[in-house]
Amino acid sequence: MTAGTVACVLILVFALPAGAADRDRSQLVRVGQTKSQITTILGDPDRKETIKKSGRPIWGPEEAFWDKIPDGTGLEVWTYTDDAGQLNLYFTHAHDRLDYKAFAPKGRVYEAE
Repeated sequence: MTAGTVACVLILVFALPAGAADRDRSQLVRVGQTKSQITTILGDPDRKETIKKSGRPIWGPEEAFWDKIPDGTGLEVWTYTDDAGQLNLYFTHAHDRLDYKAFAPKGRVYEAE
C-alpha cells in the first residue's frame, strides 16, 4: 500500500459519522475469531456474563442458532451496546473462539409466534 492509499483510508475511516461506524459494528467480527482479535477490533465488552443454556424459549436474533446449542451448555456472553443496537457474542465451553453472534437493532421488537 502506498502512503497516499493509507492516507485516503485513514481519512475515510475518521471522516465517517459516528453513527455510521456503529451500524457496521456487528459486521466487524466473524464466528471463529479469537477473544483477543475481537477486543482488538471492538474493545472490551460493555458486559460479560456466564450462563447455562436452558430449554426456555428465546426470542430475537438468537433464534437462528439457539436450538443448535445443547441444553446445559456453558456460555460466556459478551455484550456490546451502542446507538445502533445490541451485539451479543457467544463463546461455548469457555472456548477462546467466537461460536455465535447475534445483533438486535435498536427499537426492534421480537414477539413469540
